[in-house]
Amino acid sequence: MTIIGTDDGLYRWDESTGSVEPIGLQGHRIRDVARCPDQSLIAVESGKRVWMGRPGDVPWVDLTRGLAEAPTTILVREGDGTVYVGTEPPAVYRLDRETRTWQVVEVLHEREEAEDWYAPGGPPAVRSMAAHPGNPRGLYLDIHVGGIMRTLDGGATWTSVNDGLELDVHQVITHPRRPEAIYTATADGFYCSPDEGVTWERRNRGLEHLYTRGIAIHPDAPDVILISGSPTSPGGWGRRGKRFALFRSEDSGHQWHRVTTGMPNECPEEIDTFCLAFSRTMPDEVLCGRRDGVLHLSRDAGATWETVTEALPPIYAIWAG
Repeated sequence: MTIIGTDDGLYRWDESTGSVEPIGLQGHRIRDVARCPDQSLIAVESGKRVWMGRPGDVPWVDLTRGLAEAPTTILVREGDGTVYVGTEPPAVYRLDRETRTWQVVEVLHEREEAEDWYAPGGPPAVRSMAAHPGNPRGLYLDIHVGGIMRTLDGGATWTSVNDGLELDVHQVITHPRRPEAIYTATADGFYCSPDEGVTWERRNRGLEHLYTRGIAIHPDAPDVILISGSPTSPGGWGRRGKRFALFRSEDSGHQWHRVTTGMPNECPEEIDTFCLAFSRTMPDEVLCGRRDGVLHLSRDAGATWETVTEALPPIYAIWAG
Protein backbone atom coordinates (compact mmCIF):
# COMPACT_ATOMS: atom_id res chain seq x y z
CA MET A 1 0.00 0.00 0.00
CA THR A 2 1.28 3.43 -0.95
CA ILE A 3 -0.19 6.48 0.79
CA ILE A 4 0.35 9.95 -0.65
CA GLY A 5 -0.06 13.17 1.32
CA THR A 6 -1.10 16.09 -0.88
CA ASP A 7 -2.36 19.64 -0.90
CA ASP A 8 -5.87 18.14 -0.91
CA GLY A 9 -5.79 15.25 1.56
CA LEU A 10 -4.63 11.64 1.34
CA TYR A 11 -4.58 9.36 -1.69
CA ARG A 12 -3.85 5.66 -2.11
CA TRP A 13 -2.06 4.13 -5.08
CA ASP A 14 -3.03 0.51 -5.79
CA GLU A 15 -0.23 -1.08 -7.83
CA SER A 16 -2.34 -4.13 -8.72
CA THR A 17 -4.93 -2.00 -10.51
CA GLY A 18 -2.90 1.11 -11.24
CA SER A 19 -5.60 3.26 -9.66
CA VAL A 20 -5.06 6.34 -7.53
CA GLU A 21 -7.98 7.27 -5.28
CA PRO A 22 -8.70 9.74 -2.46
CA ILE A 23 -9.02 8.07 0.94
CA GLY A 24 -9.67 10.92 3.37
CA LEU A 25 -8.91 14.39 4.70
CA GLN A 26 -9.76 16.07 1.41
CA GLY A 27 -9.54 19.84 1.81
CA HIS A 28 -6.55 19.52 4.17
CA ARG A 29 -2.89 20.02 3.25
CA ILE A 30 -1.06 16.90 4.48
CA ARG A 31 2.62 17.55 5.13
CA ASP A 32 3.62 14.12 6.51
CA VAL A 33 2.05 10.67 6.85
CA ALA A 34 2.93 7.32 8.44
CA ARG A 35 1.25 4.03 9.37
CA CYS A 36 0.88 2.69 12.91
CA PRO A 37 1.24 -0.98 13.97
CA ASP A 38 -2.58 -1.37 14.08
CA GLN A 39 -2.67 -0.36 10.37
CA SER A 40 -4.23 3.03 11.09
CA LEU A 41 -2.74 6.06 9.40
CA ILE A 42 -1.48 9.15 11.16
CA ALA A 43 -1.09 12.39 9.22
CA VAL A 44 0.08 15.93 9.89
CA GLU A 45 -1.92 18.78 8.42
CA SER A 46 0.66 21.45 7.79
CA GLY A 47 1.06 23.58 10.91
CA LYS A 48 -2.45 22.80 12.21
CA ARG A 49 -3.55 19.28 13.24
CA VAL A 50 -2.61 15.64 13.66
CA TRP A 51 -5.19 13.19 12.30
CA MET A 52 -5.64 9.44 12.76
CA GLY A 53 -7.86 7.12 10.75
CA ARG A 54 -8.17 4.48 8.07
CA PRO A 55 -8.98 4.78 4.37
CA GLY A 56 -12.64 5.72 4.06
CA ASP A 57 -13.05 6.81 7.69
CA VAL A 58 -15.50 9.68 8.18
CA PRO A 59 -14.65 11.57 10.23
CA TRP A 60 -10.98 11.07 11.02
CA VAL A 61 -9.94 11.53 14.66
CA ASP A 62 -8.31 14.86 15.50
CA LEU A 63 -5.32 14.09 17.74
CA THR A 64 -4.09 17.66 18.08
CA ARG A 65 -5.42 18.21 21.59
CA GLY A 66 -2.60 18.51 24.10
CA LEU A 67 0.00 19.90 21.69
CA ALA A 68 1.16 23.34 22.77
CA GLU A 69 2.89 23.97 19.43
CA ALA A 70 1.87 23.50 15.78
CA PRO A 71 2.65 19.98 14.43
CA THR A 72 5.05 19.74 11.49
CA THR A 73 6.22 16.12 11.14
CA ILE A 74 5.42 12.61 12.38
CA LEU A 75 7.54 9.54 13.13
CA VAL A 76 6.38 6.00 13.90
CA ARG A 77 9.30 3.95 15.19
CA GLU A 78 9.72 0.61 13.45
CA GLY A 79 9.40 -2.28 15.90
CA ASP A 80 7.65 -0.88 18.95
CA GLY A 81 5.43 1.56 17.05
CA THR A 82 6.15 4.56 19.27
CA VAL A 83 4.69 7.70 17.69
CA TYR A 84 6.47 11.05 17.90
CA VAL A 85 5.42 14.45 16.57
CA GLY A 86 7.72 17.41 15.96
CA THR A 87 6.44 20.98 16.07
CA GLU A 88 6.89 24.65 15.25
CA PRO A 89 8.49 26.19 17.28
CA PRO A 90 10.72 23.17 17.97
CA ALA A 91 9.43 20.62 20.47
CA VAL A 92 8.86 16.87 20.41
CA TYR A 93 5.99 14.86 21.88
CA ARG A 94 5.27 11.14 22.34
CA LEU A 95 1.79 9.65 21.86
CA ASP A 96 0.20 7.59 24.64
CA ARG A 97 -1.68 5.11 22.45
CA GLU A 98 -4.11 4.03 25.18
CA THR A 99 -5.31 7.52 26.07
CA ARG A 100 -4.47 9.10 22.71
CA THR A 101 -2.85 12.01 24.50
CA TRP A 102 0.52 13.62 23.88
CA GLN A 103 3.35 13.60 26.43
CA VAL A 104 6.09 16.22 26.20
CA VAL A 105 9.52 14.74 25.49
CA GLU A 106 11.36 18.07 25.20
CA VAL A 107 10.44 21.70 24.60
CA LEU A 108 13.47 22.42 22.47
CA HIS A 109 12.71 26.08 21.75
CA GLU A 110 13.28 26.87 25.43
CA ARG A 111 16.84 25.54 25.38
CA GLU A 112 19.89 27.80 25.22
CA GLU A 113 20.84 26.44 21.76
CA ALA A 114 17.56 27.76 20.35
CA GLU A 115 18.82 31.34 20.49
CA ASP A 116 20.85 30.63 17.35
CA TRP A 117 18.08 28.87 15.40
CA TYR A 118 16.23 30.65 12.62
CA ALA A 119 14.02 30.01 9.61
CA PRO A 120 13.33 32.08 6.50
CA GLY A 121 9.89 33.64 6.73
CA GLY A 122 8.87 32.21 10.09
CA PRO A 123 9.90 30.55 13.36
CA PRO A 124 12.25 27.55 13.46
CA ALA A 125 10.65 24.09 13.47
CA VAL A 126 11.36 20.38 13.67
CA ARG A 127 11.47 19.59 9.97
CA SER A 128 12.08 15.83 10.12
CA MET A 129 12.89 13.08 12.63
CA ALA A 130 14.71 9.75 12.51
CA ALA A 131 14.88 6.90 15.00
CA HIS A 132 18.17 5.34 16.06
CA PRO A 133 17.82 1.78 14.67
CA GLY A 134 20.06 0.22 17.32
CA ASN A 135 18.83 2.13 20.35
CA PRO A 136 15.10 2.25 21.17
CA ARG A 137 15.74 5.39 23.23
CA GLY A 138 17.65 7.18 20.46
CA LEU A 139 16.16 9.92 18.29
CA TYR A 140 17.49 12.53 15.86
CA LEU A 141 15.65 15.80 15.20
CA ASP A 142 16.31 18.06 12.21
CA ILE A 143 15.86 21.66 13.34
CA HIS A 144 15.20 24.14 10.55
CA VAL A 145 17.52 25.97 10.68
CA GLY A 146 19.75 24.64 13.46
CA GLY A 147 21.24 21.29 12.44
CA ILE A 148 20.61 18.04 14.30
CA MET A 149 19.59 17.51 17.92
CA ARG A 150 20.18 14.02 19.35
CA THR A 151 18.99 12.06 22.35
CA LEU A 152 20.25 8.58 23.20
CA ASP A 153 18.36 8.21 26.49
CA GLY A 154 14.73 8.75 25.60
CA GLY A 155 14.86 12.53 25.86
CA ALA A 156 16.46 12.89 29.31
CA THR A 157 19.43 14.65 27.70
CA TRP A 158 19.90 16.32 24.30
CA THR A 159 23.02 17.21 22.33
CA SER A 160 23.61 19.33 19.23
CA VAL A 161 25.62 17.15 16.84
CA ASN A 162 26.64 19.68 14.21
CA ASP A 163 30.44 19.63 14.08
CA GLY A 164 31.19 19.70 10.34
CA LEU A 165 27.51 19.61 9.31
CA GLU A 166 25.68 22.17 7.15
CA LEU A 167 23.09 23.55 9.57
CA ASP A 168 20.32 23.96 6.97
CA VAL A 169 19.20 20.32 7.05
CA HIS A 170 16.08 19.39 5.07
CA GLN A 171 15.74 15.70 5.93
CA VAL A 172 17.49 13.29 8.30
CA ILE A 173 17.26 9.49 7.97
CA THR A 174 18.84 6.35 9.41
CA HIS A 175 19.18 2.73 8.26
CA PRO A 176 18.82 -0.54 10.25
CA ARG A 177 21.87 -2.12 8.57
CA ARG A 178 24.07 0.71 9.86
CA PRO A 179 22.52 1.70 13.18
CA GLU A 180 25.16 4.28 14.19
CA ALA A 181 25.03 6.14 10.86
CA ILE A 182 23.02 9.29 10.06
CA TYR A 183 22.29 10.59 6.56
CA THR A 184 21.09 14.09 5.65
CA ALA A 185 19.93 16.14 2.67
CA THR A 186 20.96 19.76 3.24
CA ALA A 187 21.19 23.15 1.52
CA ASP A 188 24.80 22.21 0.75
CA GLY A 189 24.29 18.67 -0.52
CA PHE A 190 24.65 15.27 1.15
CA TYR A 191 26.31 14.77 4.54
CA CYS A 192 26.65 11.56 6.53
CA SER A 193 27.95 10.59 9.95
CA PRO A 194 29.22 7.09 10.82
CA ASP A 195 29.18 7.68 14.59
CA GLU A 196 25.82 9.07 15.76
CA GLY A 197 26.73 12.60 14.69
CA VAL A 198 30.10 12.92 16.41
CA THR A 199 31.76 13.50 13.02
CA TRP A 200 30.33 14.36 9.59
CA GLU A 201 31.53 13.91 6.02
CA ARG A 202 30.36 15.94 3.00
CA ARG A 203 30.03 13.68 -0.06
CA ASN A 204 29.02 15.62 -3.16
CA ARG A 205 31.11 14.28 -6.05
CA GLY A 206 28.80 14.25 -9.09
CA LEU A 207 25.97 15.88 -7.15
CA GLU A 208 25.42 18.81 -9.50
CA HIS A 209 22.42 20.24 -7.62
CA LEU A 210 23.53 20.97 -4.07
CA TYR A 211 20.31 22.43 -2.66
CA THR A 212 18.93 19.01 -1.71
CA ARG A 213 15.54 18.22 -0.18
CA GLY A 214 14.38 14.56 -0.27
CA ILE A 215 16.49 11.51 0.52
CA ALA A 216 15.83 7.74 0.67
CA ILE A 217 17.97 4.62 1.18
CA HIS A 218 17.37 1.13 -0.19
CA PRO A 219 16.00 -1.04 2.68
CA ASP A 220 18.33 -3.99 1.93
CA ALA A 221 21.31 -2.20 0.36
CA PRO A 222 22.35 0.86 2.40
CA ASP A 223 24.95 1.89 -0.19
CA VAL A 224 22.12 2.74 -2.63
CA ILE A 225 20.85 6.26 -1.94
CA LEU A 226 18.53 8.62 -3.81
CA ILE A 227 18.50 12.38 -3.28
CA SER A 228 16.66 15.27 -4.94
CA GLY A 229 18.06 18.71 -5.50
CA SER A 230 17.93 22.10 -7.19
CA PRO A 231 20.93 24.08 -8.47
CA THR A 232 19.83 27.12 -6.46
CA SER A 233 18.13 27.89 -3.16
CA PRO A 234 14.55 29.27 -3.17
CA GLY A 235 15.90 32.80 -3.51
CA GLY A 236 16.94 31.98 -7.06
CA TRP A 237 13.83 30.09 -8.17
CA GLY A 238 11.96 33.17 -9.37
CA ARG A 239 14.64 34.00 -11.92
CA ARG A 240 15.89 30.57 -12.91
CA GLY A 241 13.11 28.14 -12.00
CA LYS A 242 13.27 25.31 -9.47
CA ARG A 243 14.90 22.78 -11.85
CA PHE A 244 14.80 19.83 -9.45
CA ALA A 245 16.64 16.68 -10.49
CA LEU A 246 17.06 13.20 -9.02
CA PHE A 247 20.49 11.76 -8.23
CA ARG A 248 21.53 8.21 -7.31
CA SER A 249 24.56 6.73 -5.58
CA GLU A 250 25.60 3.08 -5.25
CA ASP A 251 28.49 3.70 -2.85
CA SER A 252 27.00 5.60 0.08
CA GLY A 253 27.30 8.97 -1.60
CA HIS A 254 30.95 8.90 -2.62
CA GLN A 255 29.84 9.25 -6.26
CA TRP A 256 26.49 10.53 -7.56
CA HIS A 257 24.87 10.20 -10.99
CA ARG A 258 21.87 12.10 -12.32
CA VAL A 259 18.89 9.83 -13.07
CA THR A 260 17.30 10.61 -16.45
CA THR A 261 15.85 7.32 -17.72
CA GLY A 262 12.10 7.84 -17.37
CA MET A 263 12.69 10.94 -15.25
CA PRO A 264 13.04 14.54 -16.54
CA ASN A 265 16.57 15.90 -16.60
CA GLU A 266 15.12 18.78 -14.57
CA CYS A 267 11.61 19.05 -13.08
CA PRO A 268 9.77 22.38 -12.95
CA GLU A 269 8.59 21.75 -9.39
CA GLU A 270 10.04 20.43 -6.15
CA ILE A 271 10.80 16.83 -5.22
CA ASP A 272 10.51 17.75 -1.59
CA THR A 273 11.36 16.35 1.83
CA PHE A 274 9.39 13.08 2.39
CA CYS A 275 8.73 12.70 -1.36
CA LEU A 276 11.15 9.81 -1.99
CA ALA A 277 10.15 6.47 -0.43
CA PHE A 278 11.31 2.89 -0.90
CA SER A 279 8.71 0.17 -0.44
CA ARG A 280 8.93 -1.80 2.78
CA THR A 281 7.64 -5.02 1.16
CA MET A 282 9.23 -4.80 -2.32
CA PRO A 283 12.64 -3.25 -1.58
CA ASP A 284 13.60 -2.48 -5.20
CA GLU A 285 10.46 -0.40 -5.70
CA VAL A 286 10.67 3.30 -4.92
CA LEU A 287 8.19 6.17 -5.36
CA CYS A 288 8.99 9.78 -6.22
CA GLY A 289 6.40 12.54 -5.84
CA ARG A 290 6.56 16.05 -7.28
CA ARG A 291 4.94 19.29 -6.16
CA ASP A 292 3.16 19.51 -9.55
CA GLY A 293 1.21 16.30 -8.80
CA VAL A 294 3.32 13.86 -10.81
CA LEU A 295 4.02 10.45 -9.23
CA HIS A 296 6.89 8.31 -10.55
CA LEU A 297 7.70 4.64 -9.86
CA SER A 298 10.98 2.75 -10.16
CA ARG A 299 11.18 -1.06 -10.01
CA ASP A 300 15.00 -1.24 -10.05
CA ALA A 301 15.98 0.80 -6.97
CA GLY A 302 15.83 4.14 -8.71
CA ALA A 303 17.90 3.43 -11.82
CA THR A 304 14.97 3.79 -14.26
CA TRP A 305 11.49 5.25 -13.83
CA GLU A 306 7.95 5.31 -15.18
CA THR A 307 5.13 7.79 -14.56
CA VAL A 308 2.21 6.49 -12.50
CA THR A 309 0.00 9.57 -12.73
CA GLU A 310 0.21 13.26 -13.54
CA ALA A 311 -3.17 14.16 -12.05
CA LEU A 312 -2.62 14.37 -8.28
CA PRO A 313 -2.74 17.57 -6.25
CA PRO A 314 0.68 18.89 -5.19
CA ILE A 315 2.53 16.06 -3.38
CA TYR A 316 4.10 16.64 0.04
CA ALA A 317 4.74 13.17 1.44
CA ILE A 318 4.76 9.45 0.54
CA TRP A 319 4.52 6.39 2.76
CA ALA A 320 5.25 3.13 0.88
CA GLY A 321 4.23 -0.13 2.54
